[in-house]
Amino acid sequence: MANALKHRDYRVFFTGSMFSRIGEDMQEVAEDWLVYVMTGSPFLLGLVAFCKGPSRVLLAPVFGAVADRLDRKKIMISTYLFQMVLVLIYGSLVASELIAFWHILILAILDGLVAPLNRVTRQTVIPDLVPKDSLVSAISINSVGNNACQVIGPLVGGLLIVWLGIAAIFFINAVGFCGIILSLLSIVLPRRTRERADQNIRKDIVEGARYIWNHALLLEVMSIQLFSFFLALPFNRFFPVYAKEILNIGPTGLGLLRGSFAAGNVLGGMGLIVFGGLKNHLGLLRVASFALTVCLVLFSHSFWVPLSVASLVLTGIATMVFRSIGLSLIHLNVPDEFRGRAMGLYNMELGFRSVGALLLGAVGTVAGIPAAVAAGSALFGLIRF
Repeated sequence: MANALKHRDYRVFFTGSMFSRIGEDMQEVAEDWLVYVMTGSPFLLGLVAFCKGPSRVLLAPVFGAVADRLDRKKIMISTYLFQMVLVLIYGSLVASELIAFWHILILAILDGLVAPLNRVTRQTVIPDLVPKDSLVSAISINSVGNNACQVIGPLVGGLLIVWLGIAAIFFINAVGFCGIILSLLSIVLPRRTRERADQNIRKDIVEGARYIWNHALLLEVMSIQLFSFFLALPFNRFFPVYAKEILNIGPTGLGLLRGSFAAGNVLGGMGLIVFGGLKNHLGLLRVASFALTVCLVLFSHSFWVPLSVASLVLTGIATMVFRSIGLSLIHLNVPDEFRGRAMGLYNMELGFRSVGALLLGAVGTVAGIPAAVAAGSALFGLIRF
């Protein structure tokens, strides 16, 4: 497997992305803690996540078709600039103590409108930065890097909430966006070679969906992603409940929980890089999804911090394995002209996570978050098998 870091444009893009991801992960900790301290409601915590979701479900396929048509570099720079403005507004409201819950909902909705376009486009760019023999390496390195940021970001974010306050996290994130924008300005992406003016967006989406539907492997990979994000993986939106009410470890402990899950992601990614030559990828995908169910049920009813951390690390490993393998299988089995639309459908997963977070928050308000997380994970296991 050729090392993708040998290619200059990929290195630059990867480095800028890491700066941005650390800031985003720090902000997610700050936002979750802010919402739960303000409201004390698991349902409202899930509602904030939900507000980012409908656009991710409805618009991700559209954004995939857009990414197949327009200049991907300009799309990413524009969306990053828009997100940076939102973050500066968010931080200013918190710093001035004018922040209200309805502000958070509006900012979540606005972020939900542009984040899917950015994410879809970013994932389609990676194959343009490396030759085909470096693609698996590029995807694995990108996944490990993103999840390393999810270790660093939450841990640093939890500490900075205590040391500097919540508002500082948003301003630091704004600086992180500058890093990825500068990296995009310094790389060259190939121009589109195929004109598709004969089709409209609706036909593009239908054509992409039909391609996925007619390929059993791709259809199974997509279904695993969507069901996992709807029923199981929204659990991490409720880390503030575990940190404040169940484990009693405060905002620093909140960063520990997020960092433990991300540490498992990193370990899983490193394992894939080392053992990436395994042939039965689909079998490993199935085993990893079952392991996710078991580990989440264990975490959901843990009241001992070391056990919670250990189960989150194992959950992160399982999650990383089936997500990275799934993404690699999609890239390797989808032709270039369908790549954006395939990534658009793939990224509907984040919308399903937002809808699932609202569902788990509603169930958790009545039955308790541990019961809601366990039930969602178990249901995913039953549907998957």
